[in-house]
Amino acid sequence: MNKHLLDLGEKKMTEKTREVGVDILKAVCILLVVLGHIRLVTSTLPESAHLIRFIWYTIVFVSVPSFILISLYFFSLKISESGDYWKKRLLKLFQIYVFWTCVQFILYVVLGGELPLPWKTFFRSGGPALSYGTFLPPMPSIFYYLYVLIICAILALLFTKLPDKIKPSLSIVIVLGICIYYFYAQKRGIVIDTHSMKNFFIYIPVAYYLCRYKEKFIQYRLLFFILYILTATIEYIMGGASSAFGRTSIFFGTLLFVSVFISGWSKANRPILFLSKYTLGIFALHPYWIAVVRSAYSLALGRETVMVPQSFTEGIVTFAVVLILTCISAWLIGKTRLRMYVS
Repeated sequence: MNKHLLDLGEKKMTEKTREVGVDILKAVCILLVVLGHIRLVTSTLPESAHLIRFIWYTIVFVSVPSFILISLYFFSLKISESGDYWKKRLLKLFQIYVFWTCVQFILYVVLGGELPLPWKTFFRSGGPALSYGTFLPPMPSIFYYLYVLIICAILALLFTKLPDKIKPSLSIVIVLGICIYYFYAQKRGIVIDTHSMKNFFIYIPVAYYLCRYKEKFIQYRLLFFILYILTATIEYIMGGASSAFGRTSIFFGTLLFVSVFISGWSKANRPILFLSKYTLGIFALHPYWIAVVRSAYSLALGRETVMVPQSFTEGIVTFAVVLILTCISAWLIGKTRLRMYVS
């Protein structure tokens, strides 16, 4: 009886302290990731629709940095509550990274990939790109994200160990320096690789101060919105998006996303909670289902090669089928001993 009451008490405390806005943020971001990889908007637009493409990219590419920032936010929060938390977190991230990278390698070998591979494939890239022969272009691994998250967590831990006196000035130098570099890269036409840590260093000090001044951070939502629009406009005038994540507009868009969703939300429906719970599994599994669905659809139409969606309707159908299959597979894996790799 006492154990039952204790369990109920713990459940109520969890529900009370749960940040519903974070669940909504994760759900929105994972949907943007899937939509971006399906190329729902960009593949169905004419080549002349430069502005719409740019706007779409400026929205979609906010998703991954938002995941990074909110993960670092909770990492910093947990470290402040328990000094040994970082050991548990880094061990879990490493296990997840090894698991999904191994899955990527196994599929690479099964699909007839050539060996040996460059060393960076084992670490920075999160595994090799999967080649489906001449039928489907090679699909790069998305597990570089886990590598980035591990490195960012280590650096975030080191940042917390710095003397408090130097943290503010160092944070200003990091944020301003990287923003200036983004504009310089834009102007010079330098493409910052999607896997590069240059895309994500900027979120380490931001997460630290978000953890400590959350309410003040939320108050700056309007400022983040203005800077998001302003920097995006400047980038468009300068020639459009030269990089995916290495853009000042993406940085301010991430701050906007997180500041909007991190507070002020009291309820989330079941689909949102499901997407939030299985974000990792959906992120990991959806590229495989995209390959399967696109291949099956192209074969059914008698196409010699797999094509991206040719119409908005075709894209919506592809998105719906991929999302449903991905959610089902993540849910099924979540019922096994492998649940830590999907939720």
